[in-house]
Amino acid sequence: MPSDANITLQASVTKTATFNGAAFILPGGTPRRGLNARVLYSAANQASGSGVWTFSIDVSYDAASTWNADFLAPIITLTASAQSGEIFIPFSISPTSVVNGTQIRLSATLSGSPVTPTITYSGAIVAGRP
Repeated sequence: MPSDANITLQASVTKTATFNGAAFILPGGTPRRGLNARVLYSAANQASGSGVWTFSIDVSYDAASTWNADFLAPIITLTASAQSGEIFIPFSISPTSVVNGTQIRLSATLSGSPVTPTITYSGAIVAGRP
């Protein structure tokens, strides 16, 4: 699916713990049909234990004072074998005030008790529907 290189949520990065991406301002919210966050991931694994990664689109309606994980993707259960895939997170937001500049960010949350977890991922905004 095509994406605009100017609206990347996260450049390719490798993480071993929970990580919140940089804020992206959507002053007018999303189009009527919403948007999708496309997450490409690879090398998702752990040496042992029971870990899961969860990607989310977090939204701030008050200029990044508070963040809410409003839109969640299915979890990725870690195993000793590396996994890769593509996830789409549909989201639709309306601003509460143009002054505040509604913001979104892509977050990767690690939970469970994994030993040496890792994941490489990138995120971009793509059209919700053609």
